[in-house]
Amino acid sequence: MGLTTAQRAAIQNNWATVNSNMQEFADSLFMRYLSANPGDIQFFPKFASAGVGAQLRSNEAFQEQTLTVFKFLGEIVAKLNDLEAAGKMLNERVVTHKPRGITMAQFERLLDLLPRFLQENAGANGPCADAWRVAIANLMPFMRDAFAK
Repeated sequence: MGLTTAQRAAIQNNWATVNSNMQEFADSLFMRYLSANPGDIQFFPKFASAGVGAQLRSNEAFQEQTLTVFKFLGEIVAKLNDLEAAGKMLNERVVTHKPRGITMAQFERLLDLLPRFLQENAGANGPCADAWRVAIANLMPFMRDAFAK
């Protein structure tokens, strides 16, 4: 299916908003994710002992992790003109996460939150949120293939 030029532009323009306050957006998305999936904190040994709650936001290891993820997402956003290259980057990420017991389900739960989160918090309008959904749908098969190996 791919992304249209307008969809890529909408995502990249929205990401500029995220980039302007990346730490805050990253922390907020992960707080939402972990609040909905508290058992998944076990996959983050550097801050798992802090527990899920408001105290997590001030945890340096948490902040470092969320920023790392969002910087990586920024690299994916920059490659949206070449979905194959973006998909290969995601494939490589799966290779490093799968041995730690992280499943496709965890990636899906986080990425499922992203479009609405950006709509509610980072100014993504309806068509932009839809473009995020299309991009995610186009990139998920790369990750699924990596998990299948």
